[in-house]
Amino acid sequence: MSEIQVAERTSDAENPAARRAGDAARSSAASSRRLLRGIGATALYPIVSAVIQLVSVPVFLRFWGPSLYGEWLLLSTVPTYLSLTDMGFGSVAGNDMTMRVAAGDRTGALRSFQSAWVMICVISAVVGAVVAGGVYVLPLRRWLNLAAMSPREFDGVLLLLIVYALGTLQTTLTSSGFRCDGNYATGTLLLNLFRLVEALGSAAAVAFGARPLVVAAFLVAARWSGQLLMCIVMRRRSPWITWGWAHANTASIRDMARPAFAFMAFPLGSALSLQGMLLVVGIVLGPVAVAVFSTTRTLTRIGYMILETVRYSIWPELSMAFGAANWSYARKLHGKACQAALLLCAAAVLFLAVFGRRIYIIWTHGSLTFDPLLFDILLVVVVTDSLWYASSAASIACNAHQRIAGAYLVATTASLVLAYISVSRMGLVGPALALLAIDIPMTRYVLRSSLAVLRDTPYGFLRELCTAPNFRGLAAQIMGKQS
Repeated sequence: MSEIQVAERTSDAENPAARRAGDAARSSAASSRRLLRGIGATALYPIVSAVIQLVSVPVFLRFWGPSLYGEWLLLSTVPTYLSLTDMGFGSVAGNDMTMRVAAGDRTGALRSFQSAWVMICVISAVVGAVVAGGVYVLPLRRWLNLAAMSPREFDGVLLLLIVYALGTLQTTLTSSGFRCDGNYATGTLLLNLFRLVEALGSAAAVAFGARPLVVAAFLVAARWSGQLLMCIVMRRRSPWITWGWAHANTASIRDMARPAFAFMAFPLGSALSLQGMLLVVGIVLGPVAVAVFSTTRTLTRIGYMILETVRYSIWPELSMAFGAANWSYARKLHGKACQAALLLCAAAVLFLAVFGRRIYIIWTHGSLTFDPLLFDILLVVVVTDSLWYASSAASIACNAHQRIAGAYLVATTASLVLAYISVSRMGLVGPALALLAIDIPMTRYVLRSSLAVLRDTPYGFLRELCTAPNFRGLAAQIMGKQS
């Protein structure tokens, strides 16, 4: 060690203020690195999804045909719906654990982890038993008008997909263990890797002649093997997180119950907004209008991939900031997240405004009519969504999202009513305007709630929102230098 380094260390030891400043700088650099890694890992999700769609769809159609593939898609919705049966305990437990770890309370974090695990296991056992019983008791195959699969194959596939879904519940909680200890990027990277392995492995099995039963068995093996791998990696990264029920208690479950149940309003509201709106359009205008509205909205929703990346990346960092009572960092992170969401979505919308018509015609092979007014309104919806969607991360990260979740569910329900009233008079523009109409009150309500939990003011938020990011300072922090 050089004399200069010795002198610097001696000076820091004798000067508490300098030592605190050095600790703050190192903490800021670590936060920046975690955030960038989190953004990179989260950004892989849409890329992996695109690869899965590009590879899986043509392979399944080529070797199974539309009939068998359609039945597989129908049964594949089972894991999606069963993954909601954890009632939000996995996400809420992750928030609680992250805040407790940031506050130095690992014992409390472990208590939350094991309590959530016990609750998820109980829910899994009950739901799994009920659904499995329904497979054998109810004539589900006849109700769904399925013919490509035999009765025995249908029952086997459905039961295996139930086991797969229960494994998904476990990986959700395990990823919370990664998130609470600053390893969000690692957990997210593993989850994306598992999705890719499951999709490509399934496609390869189908290409070699596998039937749905074999593919479902592969998915179960891949998911539970992935869960085992995540447990091993988490054990090495955070050895203090242990599985079991020794630290679980009813008080922790009760404390998490209200925000967990409220968390369910988000997927329910999303289902109402996406599927419910298509149902309204179909009832009034028919299937062709459904196809036009669905494809147009799908194309404009490319911007939502950006919003997902922004929100999920800052989520764990906000939980840490709340746990450490670092209000200035939380407010800065919230402002910059809203800024990034607005700018990135605006860029995506500008691109689609210029090239969207051409992309739509090529994508649909000209079989559907492009509605420019519908397209433009839905682009505006994406921009207005971006502010409140990114801002909602503040309330969600500290488990204070109950009112926002309720407001979102009410707003999406109101949008369906508005769409039903207007669609017969205004055509597809009516549902688009209904979606836009709920964004104004949602933006106002969510921003006010976020500023309350952040102890921020409208002026402080606007100042952070309008201040250009300090990329030079960020780079200096990451490189461990003084800016």
